[in-house]
Amino acid sequence: MSIIGTYRLVSCTMRWSDGQEELPYGESPEGLLVYAPTGHFTGHLMRQGVPRFRSGARRAADQEIRAAFLGYLGYYGTYVVDESAGTVTHSVLGSWHPNWVDTDQVRHFSFKRDKLVIETPPISSAGRWYRTRLVWRREDAPSTGSGPTSTLVAS
Repeated sequence: MSIIGTYRLVSCTMRWSDGQEELPYGESPEGLLVYAPTGHFTGHLMRQGVPRFRSGARRAADQEIRAAFLGYLGYYGTYVVDESAGTVTHSVLGSWHPNWVDTDQVRHFSFKRDKLVIETPPISSAGRWYRTRLVWRREDAPSTGSGPTSTLVAS
């Protein structure tokens, strides 16, 4: 099965080396992942219910900025699939996390029925490690009248 497509996030779980599990984007996370046939990707995850900034603008109080930053993840770039290794490598061109820019993020992937499962390799943090497991559901192309449309006009 080809990885090319558009996916909606079903779940995101962090499992620590001691067995502890966390839901970094809550019990009902939102997300969109797109693998284009051109070799480009974009991925976004977010926690529902992050408070809006009181100012309504990009300027906000420190705690509002912290909640927004910790409640969202987004990055984009190009990707290469290694079918034999079961990996997809995201070459990051831009990211909400500045340390990811110009890096390769390797992810293990598999298909479980109608779901795409992506898992990070072990990530070290404060003397422990964790893996993040994301489950994505493929979105079908919109049928008649539902979803965005485009019109080509010949000149």
